[in-house]
Amino acid sequence: MSRTELYDAIYHILKEKLALSHVSAFHEHARLNEDLYMDSIMVLQLILHIEIDLGFNIPDDAIVPQDFHTVGSLLSFLEGLEHKVTEAYL
Repeated sequence: MSRTELYDAIYHILKEKLALSHVSAFHEHARLNEDLYMDSIMVLQLILHIEIDLGFNIPDDAIVPQDFHTVGSLLSFLEGLEHKVTEAYL
């Protein structure tokens, strides 16, 4: 999945699945907590949707706060996970 596809998928989850009221502030540099007003429960819901809807496996020990600081850091984290899965199959 490309970064653009991930970006669109995260936007869709926030808008359609979580009905995020501040989704208009969504962009690559938007901070999940300060700009999108996501609390820890909403972040957990986002993680669940990423796993269920997008097929990612996010190990609990891989979750660190800096990866969930901005939309961009989340996208980079997911790209890294996707890269590790690809390498495991090679």
